[in-house]
Amino acid sequence: MLILGPIGFATPWLLAAGLALPVLWLILRAAPPMPRRLRFPGVALLAGLADPAPRAVRTPWWLLALRMLALAALILGLAGPVWRPGSGGGLVAADAGAVLVVVDAGWAAAPDWSARQTRAAQVIAAAGALPVALLLADGTAPGPLTFGPGAEALARLRAARPRAWPSALPEAPEATLALVPQGPLASLWLADGLDHPHRAAWAEALVARGGLAILPPDAPIRALSLTGTRLPVLVLSQLGEGPPPSVLAIGPDPQGAERVLARLTPQAPRAGQGPGVVDYPVPLDLPGELRNRVSRFALEGVASAGAVLLADARTRRPKLALAGPDRAEEGQQLLDPAHYLRRAVSPFADLVEGGPRDVLQAAPDMVVLVDEVLPAGEAVLSDWVRQGGTLLRFAGPRMASDPGLAADPLLPVRLRPGGRETGGALSWGQPRDLAPWPEGSPLSGLPQPPVNVRAQLVAEPGPEIAARSLARLSDATPLVTRARLGEGQVILFHVAADPLWSDLPLTGLFMQMIERLSETARRTDRPDPATVDMADTLWRAQVVLDGHGLPTPAPDTAEPVTAEALDAGPAPGLPAGVYAAEERLRALNAGQAPLRAADWGELPVLDAGRGAARALDGWLLVLAGLILAADVLASARLSGRMRPVRAA
Repeated sequence: MLILGPIGFATPWLLAAGLALPVLWLILRAAPPMPRRLRFPGVALLAGLADPAPRAVRTPWWLLALRMLALAALILGLAGPVWRPGSGGGLVAADAGAVLVVVDAGWAAAPDWSARQTRAAQVIAAAGALPVALLLADGTAPGPLTFGPGAEALARLRAARPRAWPSALPEAPEATLALVPQGPLASLWLADGLDHPHRAAWAEALVARGGLAILPPDAPIRALSLTGTRLPVLVLSQLGEGPPPSVLAIGPDPQGAERVLARLTPQAPRAGQGPGVVDYPVPLDLPGELRNRVSRFALEGVASAGAVLLADARTRRPKLALAGPDRAEEGQQLLDPAHYLRRAVSPFADLVEGGPRDVLQAAPDMVVLVDEVLPAGEAVLSDWVRQGGTLLRFAGPRMASDPGLAADPLLPVRLRPGGRETGGALSWGQPRDLAPWPEGSPLSGLPQPPVNVRAQLVAEPGPEIAARSLARLSDATPLVTRARLGEGQVILFHVAADPLWSDLPLTGLFMQMIERLSETARRTDRPDPATVDMADTLWRAQVVLDGHGLPTPAPDTAEPVTAEALDAGPAPGLPAGVYAAEERLRALNAGQAPLRAADWGELPVLDAGRGAARALDGWLLVLAGLILAADVLASARLSGRMRPVRAA
């Protein structure tokens, strides 16, 4: 690049064409050629006549100047002029002994990453022969910074990419800056606009070593998060001015090709959790079938991991099928055993009802049977379960009075006919309460309100009872059992789905238990939780995001992480993505944490446009085009082909 004062030229050899401008001036000035003068006596008869369309002997000087100006603008534009290409915006002081460029490299820096690289490259180029160091604030700094030639820093800068976690700086600034050369240290910090740990300590250390210029982003910071459980709502958080973008629901279409399935519009804004933050609620008002196909939600036009929300069980609305005849009569809904089940699943799932063959056509995640007796030759549901389906059954008087209950093919444990009643006039015992959740149960972690169980179906004693029990009563008898059948599973509540046998359907725990069990449906690669210690289970990445929010399969070298690490959010080495542990999937989203704007106090914060190199080629080419258009109009006017319009 040739630099002449504040202007540089990317292709300076094209400037040599400017030497031809004087020659072109002479050529254009000589056209048309001078006519020969011959005397003809008959010309005297034409004396006094006026030529209606006079033509100039030579091209007017002002038209020549206009054409020369157009050619000069064209030559300069093709030469690639750049305003202040390597000055670094005056950010490198004349007495600086070394230059340090700090670049925030978290997800908030991803949308304008190319501009950040360009600005950092300008400062490194302006450093000249001074030692330069580049500090990427991505939490992976290996040790003390080494200062060297600017070419090495430029190579690292070109290879750098934003991360799918917040920006992070080393804990000890003095230890990281231990190898700074003698003399003042000129520092430029390309900040992402968010606060993060150790930021204040680093700012103080850099100011003390010579000087610090801070360049904030010139675009608003946007993140996408999820609130609520039963009725989840997306929240678009924005720090900065600007209209909110739409939210795209992305997932596979019926042919399996990934595309935009829906476009959601943010609602009216409300105050966010931090100063200057505005939240826009985005309800998930999508049909259940469409919503369950969504793999991620993304802000339109925002290339950032924080602008992407990966879908998991919280965003998915399962489909439950209630199989069996409708035995409720008009006006007796409260006596229908399935009434309380319908009320319990309506907040988090879609419910379809019909016969076993009919409901299976709807491809449900789980089939529910309420006090239904299955014949020994039942094949429709058995085949569906063996292929990976989940069958949830509830006990009741019909099952208790069935003499062939032991031959039922779809029960997780052997049951005693007749059941057991406690707390009645003809019984010796008292109603039972819940025992603590068994170790490894998918129901672990749910609250345990007081529940009185007055009757239940009792399992026959056997060595498999403990391994198949997901919930027990205080006398150690099973309340919920589960068993594998092929690639699927059968789950049984040993109590009725209505308050006839227990108070469980009247509590919020009833809904939470069904919701938690529905999360295990359609997972055919799960091990038996009774053989797994969930407290020691590690989560393994299945899909991870890059800093720009693009999903990729997790590498085989990815280390498993604990649940405590996932609870803390994305961190260096722990990118946003989808993680799996036994039967459950969990999405780790970068935008879930509240936005906190960085407060720089009285430190010098630069204008985002200061010192930026500006390409002038576009402006010069447009100017050349306008001048040539004016030349065409002027030439047409002089030739008489364009005359002024006169009023009639």
